[in-house]
Amino acid sequence: MKLLIKIILPVCLIVAGAAGWHYFKSSKPEIKRKPPGQQAVVVKTIVMEKGDYPTWVHAMGTVMPDRQIMLKSKLAGEIISVSRKFVQGGVMKKGEMLLQLDDSDYKIEVQKTRSALDKTIAYLAIEKGSQLIAKEELKLINKASPGEITATDLALRKPQLTQANAEIANARADLEKAELNLSRTKVYLPFNALILEKHVDSGSLVTAQGMLASIVDVDRYKVEALVPQDRLALFGTGRMSNADAFINSNYSNQTWKGTVSGTTGKITPESRMAGVIILVPDPLGLKIKGGRPQLLLDDYVNVRIRGPILENIFSLPRSAVRDHNTVWVYNSGILEIRKIKPVWKEESVIYVKTGINTGDRVITSDLPVAVDGLALQMAPRESS
Repeated sequence: MKLLIKIILPVCLIVAGAAGWHYFKSSKPEIKRKPPGQQAVVVKTIVMEKGDYPTWVHAMGTVMPDRQIMLKSKLAGEIISVSRKFVQGGVMKKGEMLLQLDDSDYKIEVQKTRSALDKTIAYLAIEKGSQLIAKEELKLINKASPGEITATDLALRKPQLTQANAEIANARADLEKAELNLSRTKVYLPFNALILEKHVDSGSLVTAQGMLASIVDVDRYKVEALVPQDRLALFGTGRMSNADAFINSNYSNQTWKGTVSGTTGKITPESRMAGVIILVPDPLGLKIKGGRPQLLLDDYVNVRIRGPILENIFSLPRSAVRDHNTVWVYNSGILEIRKIKPVWKEESVIYVKTGINTGDRVITSDLPVAVDGLALQMAPRESS
């Protein structure tokens, strides 16, 4: 019996296990495979509306003097005094005396030429008296002689009178020159000036045409800005003359306003960009109550030039314009890729005339893959 149990019980267990396996296998649920549905991509959009937009030309420029001269002495001599404001970086007004030369020699020269003039005037008076005597003598000779003697210019001393007048004119010219030289011993500024360089001081000996100082007109500076060649057409034939320009420096938050006067007429060989001249009045803020930061010469500044107004046009952020001048448009739940033609580009904005219609929703968010017909879904805040 024990032997029978040992044999029959394992067999029964095997048969039962096989029957159970067969049952569960035959009764398992069937899974039907379905093709995956297309999932819509959530996007953000902006609605297109036409408008009028001002344009700007952005450039970099260098601050330069509009008028700069090398002030020289017209006379030779020793400098006996200088203005306290005559220092490098000092600002002086038009008509202020910069320095004075020793005028002793020039005063003596004036006195000598004045004496020479008095002498020639006296000589002229004597010559006029001699003429009267010559006329009377000629009358007496004609009365005493049987024949009449002709009155010649020489007999009437007319050449001597002409010579006397000429000597007076020459003496007066010498006096005027001497007085002019005396006045030139004092050097005055020809315009409101910034002392850029100082070459002499009190006690210096200067020669005629000797260098005194380098000065810059502070009533107006100019900025020579470099703009791309594709913007140069805006400045041709005076189209952008007197256009407003705004200058900003890295060293100050101050903004200086200027006006475009024209182009430099050349393209820089290094950057191949065109030069535009901007005139900036009162760059040192001397006419403003309380003053303001100075616009510094040779400073490299940012320039914004107000361009023409674009009318009836679309404005797009640069991020919404894709490769090859295309935009992605949300069109009833699907993606539509359109070609556009920009009419003006700025740092963060692109203006478009064609390729977009009023009311179109242009996609501003990025897509992993952009193909025509891609299913889209607007962000919840924009779906209304």
